[in-house]
Amino acid sequence: MRALPCVLLACALAGISGLGAPARAQAWHRLDSAASARPQVAALQVTDETGQPFGQNPFAQQARARFGRVEYRVVTAPYLRRRARIDLVLPPTVAGLLRPQGLVFEWRGLDGAQDGRLTPGQRQPLWTGVITQAVTPLAIELEMRLDLGAMGPWNGGHFGVEPGFELVLLP
Repeated sequence: MRALPCVLLACALAGISGLGAPARAQAWHRLDSAASARPQVAALQVTDETGQPFGQNPFAQQARARFGRVEYRVVTAPYLRRRARIDLVLPPTVAGLLRPQGLVFEWRGLDGAQDGRLTPGQRQPLWTGVITQAVTPLAIELEMRLDLGAMGPWNGGHFGVEPGFELVLLP
């Protein structure tokens, strides 16, 4: 029986600069999220494509991990009183993943954050406004969908990906 005891989501910074940049040049600034409460977040629930517990289906084709509320704290001190957009960014390559389309992050924004969806190599706006704090809190309700057919050999049933945060200054 295939087991996925814990799906991990690392909150450490791993943003890739310039992904999906529009035609006109914008300056993307990587943000440090080391101030976040936990460096890794374990899934609260992992199910298969039918909604059954993942570990009970040896023929599962998908794993859907629900993380619940995830809180990030990104260092924004250099941008105080500036209008900006903060993007969530997934690296273009993820260890163990053969096809980027095999991994989808979906979230519902909480406390002023925007809803979004992305796959590896993409960026998605998470928050827009005026930076008012040296450390900006961001909260989302996160789910991750993993197509097991897109997986190569992986580390003992654990899978992790490190999203990053990048900021662009706005007029």
